[in-house]
Amino acid sequence: MDKYTLKTAFRKSFLGIVWRIEADMANNILAIETRDEATGNPSFSVFDYTTGTSLVHERPYGDRNWALAGTTDRKLIVRAFGQNSPDSAGIACIDATTGELLWEQFNYMLVGIGDQQLTVRHRNFASGYEQRIDIHTGNLTQVDQPTDKPAELAIVLPQRHIGNVPALLANYEIHGDIFCCPIGSKQVWAFHEVTHQKYRVRLVISNGLNILSEEVVLTNLAHMIPELFFAIDRQLFLVSDNKREIVSYLV
Repeated sequence: MDKYTLKTAFRKSFLGIVWRIEADMANNILAIETRDEATGNPSFSVFDYTTGTSLVHERPYGDRNWALAGTTDRKLIVRAFGQNSPDSAGIACIDATTGELLWEQFNYMLVGIGDQQLTVRHRNFASGYEQRIDIHTGNLTQVDQPTDKPAELAIVLPQRHIGNVPALLANYEIHGDIFCCPIGSKQVWAFHEVTHQKYRVRLVISNGLNILSEEVVLTNLAHMIPELFFAIDRQLFLVSDNKREIVSYLV
């Protein structure tokens, strides 16, 4: 192998269980919803995914019927959902840098998140009659800003490898599917192995037919996990087996 090594960018640990992850890639931040295992109540965290610097750490808001809807313009949008329906009135905005609650709206249901505006519907209407809320103030606005977020880097999910095991992976004891995705000029491979009646996840970084680096990144898994990693630009992100830690690697 070459001297290339897979570098750990950071590890972030949480008291709650990682429930949802949203990215504001225009501002290099990841927003994390964690949930208390006993009550199901959510908390919200934000960190700069390029450095691992925490901005907000497990800031509680709402009860188990509130969830992270998205993040844009350094703001977290959280929404309420009903007991028997995904639609319920209740929207709140939290500053992604300070954790400060900026505003709340309890008469509107969230329909969509744009760059500077939210598309909402009054609680009295089951469909149609969409209005706009200014993301900075939480007030209804007549100014019609673009409702789509501007183009930004994409979150990349690995694809399941179809066909025979690639020759460069022939010496590994692969269990189950192989997942792969290109990152720059490199290829990232991920798969499960079995050891001592437990599972583990191995990452292999290659360039053409050459293996540049390999590393076991998760161990002692009771079950195989369906989503091994996701990538933003040249960074990989993995959620640990107990769903209380996020680890990032630089490729």
